Amino acid sequence: MSLILFAAPTEEVGRKARKIIRRKGLSIPVLVTDDKSACAEIESHPEALVIISRGGVAEEIKKIPGKTVVEVTTSFNDILTAVAYLSSKDCHRIAIVMRDNILFDIPQNFSLADTDIFVRPCRTYEEIEATVRSLVIGKTVDGIAGCRYAIRVAEENGMLNSYVDSSESSIEKAINDAVKIRDAKKKEALQLEQLQAVVQNIQEGIAVLDENKHPLFFNEEANRLFQGNILRNLPKQMEPYIKDYTGEQLITIGENTALFRMIPIGMRDQHENTVLVFHETGSIAKSEQKIRTSMYQKGLYAKKHFSDILTVSPRVKKLLALAEKFAQTEANVLITGETGTGKEGMAQSIHNVSQRSHKPFVSVNCASIPPNLIESELFGYVEGAFTGARRSGKKGLFELADGGTIFLDEIAELPLNIQGRLLRVLQEHEIMRVGDDKIIPLDIRVICATNKNLRDMVDEGNFREDLYYRVNVLKINIPPLRERREDIMMLMQYYFHQFAPKIEFSSWFDKRLKNRLMNYAWPGNIRELRNMAEVFACYADGYGSCIHLDELMDGSRMSNNENTIEIPLGLSLKEIEIAVIDRMLEQYTPEETCAKLGISRVTLWRKCRREV
Repeated sequence: MSLILFAAPTEEVGRKARKIIRRKGLSIPVLVTDDKSACAEIESHPEALVIISRGGVAEEIKKIPGKTVVEVTTSFNDILTAVAYLSSKDCHRIAIVMRDNILFDIPQNFSLADTDIFVRPCRTYEEIEATVRSLVIGKTVDGIAGCRYAIRVAEENGMLNSYVDSSESSIEKAINDAVKIRDAKKKEALQLEQLQAVVQNIQEGIAVLDENKHPLFFNEEANRLFQGNILRNLPKQMEPYIKDYTGEQLITIGENTALFRMIPIGMRDQHENTVLVFHETGSIAKSEQKIRTSMYQKGLYAKKHFSDILTVSPRVKKLLALAEKFAQTEANVLITGETGTGKEGMAQSIHNVSQRSHKPFVSVNCASIPPNLIESELFGYVEGAFTGARRSGKKGLFELADGGTIFLDEIAELPLNIQGRLLRVLQEHEIMRVGDDKIIPLDIRVICATNKNLRDMVDEGNFREDLYYRVNVLKINIPPLRERREDIMMLMQYYFHQFAPKIEFSSWFDKRLKNRLMNYAWPGNIRELRNMAEVFACYADGYGSCIHLDELMDGSRMSNNENTIEIPLGLSLKEIEIAVIDRMLEQYTPEETCAKLGISRVTLWRKCRREV
């Protein structure tokens, strides 16, 4: 099957065309036809998109829709050959009469040596016949050079004539042009198929309207939104939205709700078509879920919310309310607090109620990255930046956080040279990869955290003062667990139930254990408390009481409060005795208390004035 067909008006042109086609190794059918039967013969080759022809035959083929016609033109040498033949017959006034599609557009006269040349292009066969007859009758010329029809009329009127044939070079040029057009059409068809495949497989409904606002092209998703008959339903349903379009908006189409936007397209400010884009709300929700899933897989998400922060402390509740207000701003936040107080959970919660909640959350522990790698990890690098660099380069953590939040934990551990680069990021909101000379703009919010006193580090020269003021815009100081003791047992019960859901909390944690936990210093704060709850859960099945608490809790980590008692001034000796005994009974059994105090059970009873 060939996309090119050669329709020769004469046997001679057909012969030359076949010769050239064989020489070029092409597969192009050649048929010889005239203008009367050309259309019928061409239609018998429906696969042919490009037709090569000449003169009147070419003009007739142009009437067939969907066909591209490449015309065999007449070169100046072809005309000179015909003129030379007539000159050899003593003709000195020669007219060239042909169809204007193979000659020139307008009549013109010129002289060549001692010969006058009259060029007369014609649009129709009738015009050719009339032109030749007028030249003959008026004895304007003594020779006619032209196309096959002009020659026939000249012969009928007894005028010397010469046929202007198409040379092989003219025919070859037309064949070459046809091959280029065929290749371009193939490429165009492939691109159109690819475009259609893309449009058909995207989630949005796409409809292209013509200048009359009727669907010119649409995909299946758009057709489905309009109940499977977009050609009938779209014009009447979308007319008010198109007429008064003010921007992206939610609209109702039948039983569906979709986000609608309109894109005019055209050239030089003249809108020729309009593209309508429909994104069904259900599809938007699915897309959002996919994005979130992808971010979860990459770890670029925040899983903690303010509702996950458990507390009964009025101080902490007030702090959470303040943090929620901070979350609504774009200002940098500095979170301070001891190890294990929940600084990252606070940062994640701030991100999740901010305007950036649907964007990445990138957590960076500045102390965990080796000093020689921290610059390339934070800012990325290009190919060949250093030995061992990836071929394609690598995005830095700041780039991964673009549009969202980056959390710099333990920021006090950053080297001073990196602090300088971080300062520029905070000032200019742009970075430059290692080994690159291009600036990359960023849209990020920075939340920092530290368990150190940055002000003291500034005074000691270990932290840049200008960076300190950049990160310390909004400050949240999370109190340690020992300053919010009302949360201790509530958190212990929560974590214990997570690790030992079948064990009754109140039956295992008696009053004495609760008192010891309440008086413990908790240097590791909530992280340590959670670990302790897991330890208790591991022993819960084997112990019915908490007499083995010293075995479960590292005595070296116990607060001095375990072995001390605060006694207000002004108490009597008897009251002091009772206070000491009560404190001892909180930690020891009556027998252990008697042994440590060197008294008998009766004396203990008598001093406390109660049964123990």
